[in-house]
Amino acid sequence: MTLTDPRDDSASRRARRVALPLVAVVLVLTVAGAFWVTRFASEVHQDPGLVYRDPSTLGKLLKRGRDAEAAGDRGTAITTYRFVVAVGAGGDSTIARYVAAARAGLARLGDKPH
Repeated sequence: MTLTDPRDDSASRRARRVALPLVAVVLVLTVAGAFWVTRFASEVHQDPGLVYRDPSTLGKLLKRGRDAEAAGDRGTAITTYRFVVAVGAGGDSTIARYVAAARAGLARLGDKPH
């Protein structure tokens, strides 16, 4: 018969008291994260322009379009401006100025926005 040290039992109980709540927290966070990712993926599937509809992103795209236009790369400029117009079509008033700038760029290049 083997005798166990009572200190080992109390340490083991303490470890279980700490481990079980931690495991529960990890499980809850995992399920919540999976739910959020699924919901976000569904929103992006319904609106592919959602991830681009950000003022800083649209500003960078407009700069790319202006740079291409200045370099004489008409095709890249038109494609970039069309993309900004398409993405901005589903947006709100905070990105209206980016859409207007892209439409102006298309007008300068003699292209109609789609």
